[in-house]
Amino acid sequence: MLNTQPPKKINTSTISNYDCFCIKPQNCPVQGIMKESYCEKYANYLKAITYFNDVVPKIYYDVSFNNFASYTETLKIALKKARFFVENKLWQKGNGLLMYGGYGTGKTRLGYTILKEIAIMGGIIGVIDVLHDFETFEQADEAVKTALKSNIIFIDDLGAKEHKWIEDKIRIIIDEINRSQKSLIISTNLNPQELINSLELRTASRLTELISKQGIIYLGEEDYRIKKREEKEKIWQPLQS
Repeated sequence: MLNTQPPKKINTSTISNYDCFCIKPQNCPVQGIMKESYCEKYANYLKAITYFNDVVPKIYYDVSFNNFASYTETLKIALKKARFFVENKLWQKGNGLLMYGGYGTGKTRLGYTILKEIAIMGGIIGVIDVLHDFETFEQADEAVKTALKSNIIFIDDLGAKEHKWIEDKIRIIIDEINRSQKSLIISTNLNPQELINSLELRTASRLTELISKQGIIYLGEEDYRIKKREEKEKIWQPLQS
């Protein structure tokens, strides 16, 4: 028999977190609806996801620690360090991370995963994509101004471009992070010594103060993109039979 009763209206106003039993709102079994209202914790989670999606490229919308492909021991250690950094809120204590390794090893993906978790925790995140944001001096200037409003800044692909004005922009970012006790994540294809050698002495010194030895994360050299391509090739296998 068809239900002819009109559907109940859901009050989209938020309620207290007091009755919420979720540890993480993203795992909520009732999608944030409690007593016909949205749980405040879940509502804040939705806001954080919207905010994150406004900041990052679309390809990274779905990142999470759970779907990060840690198929080698090196990547498992990298993931463990990233989780520790987030869960112990080291990003609130003036600590930073340096992630390095070969092309396609997951440095950028892990960086955005960390940012997503921090956004969910209420942190203000910023991104500097060296390859895209540092095309021109003016574009870089705008990107730096925006990023410096954040609690934590992710500089992706540091060392991918070499210009004196880029070096100056990086110095400004690291100086401000150090002075304001903010946090920094760097991804690079350079090893730590190569990165230090590429920076002026003062910038290099402040970077070593921000990032401890435990904050240096190596992700190996194996290109994950090749594995993804192989998975896509399998989809076409029925045509070969």
